Amino acid sequence: MKSLTIAAMILLLAACGSKMMSLSQADANRGATKFPGLTVAALNAGKLHYETHCQSCHGLISPKAKSEATWRALVPKMVVMANKKSPMMAIDSAKQASILQYVVTMSTAPAK
Repeated sequence: MKSLTIAAMILLLAACGSKMMSLSQADANRGATKFPGLTVAALNAGKLHYETHCQSCHGLISPKAKSEATWRALVPKMVVMANKKSPMMAIDSAKQASILQYVVTMSTAPAK
């Protein structure tokens, strides 16, 4: 039952947060300068991980609210804290990298 509740919450959070930013090929191209081979699909995965995992502890903030350097320092620290708080929803190194790619790329997104 607990697993079902957690799964429902993840889906709900992902659906609610998905309107934060829409991603484009231009975003992937901009991000590929820092993360070679970055694709729109990879950015979308990072966005989903960010919305799912980061929102479970605190409200989401726009990636543009922090600089690349701040995100690069902050994400690993937050992952350690999140993994201690909720081991059942642990963020592995691949998800951490995905989140970092998303927030760093979108921190430099032009205003729409």
